[in-house]
Amino acid sequence: MNFNELVKQFGTSQNYPKKSYVFSQGDENKYIYLITKGVLKACYNAEDGKEYIKSFLFSGDNIASTQALNGGFCSFSLICLKDTNLIKLPYQEVQQAAAKNLEAANSIIEVLMSFAIKKEQREFELLCLSADQRYQNLLTKSPDISQHITQNDIARYLGITPVALSRIKHK
Repeated sequence: MNFNELVKQFGTSQNYPKKSYVFSQGDENKYIYLITKGVLKACYNAEDGKEYIKSFLFSGDNIASTQALNGGFCSFSLICLKDTNLIKLPYQEVQQAAAKNLEAANSIIEVLMSFAIKKEQREFELLCLSADQRYQNLLTKSPDISQHITQNDIARYLGITPVALSRIKHK
């Protein structure tokens, strides 16, 4: 049973309007989400109210709070920046299917590895690359990102101010 078959068997399609939350930091949420339409941002909210953007997600991406999947709480919020359609997969059912089927297990390992790879790449960018390099990487991955994401959110994602982003763009 490959991942597409898992999606067909266990997935539920759900629509979310722009500005709605799929889940919030601190929620319990044991689903893996596949984005079929829309744009989302995953972000952390500090106690002082400051927002740190973890990632932007587009059609074809998938996401889950791995802490929440493992019995904890969501460490970040997932917000729709446009009207969005997601397929949500209940992790417990997928995990049970994986326990009975090697192909399903390998499919889930691939999905979870993709989360780990994205996280490692993001950490590397934040810790080892300049803001200019982070911006160029973002444009390489998503050349039309400014059509979907505000300049303020792009700046927060890069870890810089909107003024600094403006300077980088004018270089």
